[in-house]
Amino acid sequence: MIKFKTSEVLNGKATLVEFHINDGIITPEEAFSVELPKVPFNKGVIISGRGPIWFYGRLIHYFHPSKWVAVYDPRIGAVVVQSHDPDVKEGEVIQI
Repeated sequence: MIKFKTSEVLNGKATLVEFHINDGIITPEEAFSVELPKVPFNKGVIISGRGPIWFYGRLIHYFHPSKWVAVYDPRIGAVVVQSHDPDVKEGEVIQI
């Protein structure tokens, strides 16, 4: 089972989407059938959680319509992996 938690960050300029996989194990069947959280696409999205890279691929694809998408790395911050906003560049690291 996958649980999601969303919260506003960066003074409302982004939505933090945190996920937790119970027991740390997920199957592709579960990952592609779970309902993903609805977020406003007029701001950025930061994804955070421990999971397989292919699940991150699904999340990045799903949130692609948003202004930008970043993946949180606790060592350095949120790394922007795609952007439709000229003020937010791919590869930029955002502190949250």
